[in-house]
Amino acid sequence: LGKIAVREALARADVPPEAVDQLVFGTVVHSPRAPNIGREVGLAVLPKEVPASTVSHACASANQAIGDGVNLIELGLADVVVAGGAESLSHIPITVSDPLAAALMGAAKAQTLVRRVAAFSGVRLRHLAPVRPEIAEPTTGETMGESAERMAKENGISREDQDRWALRSHQLAAAGTQDGRLTAEITPVYLPPEYEKIIDRDNGIRSDTSFDLLAKLRPAFSKDGTVTAANASAISDGAAALVLMRQSEAERR
Repeated sequence: LGKIAVREALARADVPPEAVDQLVFGTVVHSPRAPNIGREVGLAVLPKEVPASTVSHACASANQAIGDGVNLIELGLADVVVAGGAESLSHIPITVSDPLAAALMGAAKAQTLVRRVAAFSGVRLRHLAPVRPEIAEPTTGETMGESAERMAKENGISREDQDRWALRSHQLAAAGTQDGRLTAEITPVYLPPEYEKIIDRDNGIRSDTSFDLLAKLRPAFSKDGTVTAANASAISDGAAALVLMRQSEAERR
């Protein structure tokens, strides 16, 4: 998704890949197979000599990437920077329990078949269950939803305020889709493996929702909470990218 967004952004800006000085990309949930997503996107789209880095700042990761790109230009370290972010929350890595992980590591290091089998001697049936994936803060164990609940209470943000803001977001997004403003910023994506189905618009917009429907939903994180599945951010996949440029460079081009 990141590669598609960066490639399209460069094409629309009419900027050749070799003109890019640096790429900065953000993500929330890092893939163990590609922990430095910025470098992976850069290698696929830009010359291999172009530096690329990854930043992570929870849901503001892509915004942080843009800020870092602006800083590079303001400091005179770059003229053209590509910044953005990508997320695939439908493919959150599934981890295993600590006992099973230790057994697998022990088996990998074992030199004989007997020792490999012995490495699993302490593993019990309950240890085979995968660990439930959560976007949580490891130090406190607090999920993003739980943090939102606490923040809403501390700042006196009511359930009604949240529902009305969510409804407003859907209505504005639906209007932007209908008149073409939002779809103009989206590049079509052909879905693998058949590459026959095309996604060409945001499929998280609920144009048919209403305040009454939102008000009927139960809290998602606590019985007396205010955050629901409708007024919280969606668990979705997507990517975005933009080209940042020094003003003099933009005028030259």
